[in-house]
Amino acid sequence: MVKAVQKKNDTAVSKIDPAMLMEDASVGQESMTNEDYMIPRLQVLQTNSPQVNKRDGKYIEGAEVGDIMNSVTKDIYGGEKGVTVIPVNYSRKYIEWKPRDAGGGLVKDHGTDSSILEMCEKPQGSMKDITTEGNEVVTTAEYFVYLYDEKTGATTQALISMTSSMLKVARRWNSMTAALQVPKPDGNGVFNPAIFYNAYKLKTVPMSNDKGEWFGWDVEPMFDSDSGGIMKQLKNGDQIYLSARAFRDQIKSGDVKVAPEDSKDDDNDSDVM
Repeated sequence: MVKAVQKKNDTAVSKIDPAMLMEDASVGQESMTNEDYMIPRLQVLQTNSPQVNKRDGKYIEGAEVGDIMNSVTKDIYGGEKGVTVIPVNYSRKYIEWKPRDAGGGLVKDHGTDSSILEMCEKPQGSMKDITTEGNEVVTTAEYFVYLYDEKTGATTQALISMTSSMLKVARRWNSMTAALQVPKPDGNGVFNPAIFYNAYKLKTVPMSNDKGEWFGWDVEPMFDSDSGGIMKQLKNGDQIYLSARAFRDQIKSGDVKVAPEDSKDDDNDSDVM
């Protein structure tokens, strides 16, 4: 008679040594590079967003029009309360899209090269830039940011895109960062600090024109010129500032991969703006 061998139940361990957790930090991710990650987009949910449609497969329980969504984690943030972000880098890009009635979809990201606009025409009564193939080139303000968790002090890399009427918001945001003057460390005068010196509260507000209604971004600085910036006002502020410098270097070198957009209308309904 063969006696059954009882297997040891590994789950019987009553307590994990904290030193073991530190020893196992990042285990299993050794082979991952920037090519294996996607930076999420922060998007404003609109009436036509599938995440607010209970009959759509992409529906997210509790999501409402005007909320802010993380495109990768699908986390939802209330638009009235907003989110705290630290901008890291800004660029104006020109992105070519196939029209919706032709199937939609991205044609080409022309980056910061605006020469594509010279090959476009604006149809009578429209502000859209249309190529000879009938595609639309959308001028897009892009912000790489750190999404800041006020409870933990943790940050998450993200991208915010603004198009159409939201370009006015982008210009206002840029003007705020360019106008900020803070005292020099030696006390001799003032200077304009890096874009990631300050944090901003981003909320969503209802907007409208004669073509329709939608929700757009509202941006306000969190600290004034005498505050000491994120280094003095945020948890882990010094580390965030140093991390932002390194993140910007990655962005400028092109070593950053962003989650793709489903369509040019992910952040707003450009057909009504």
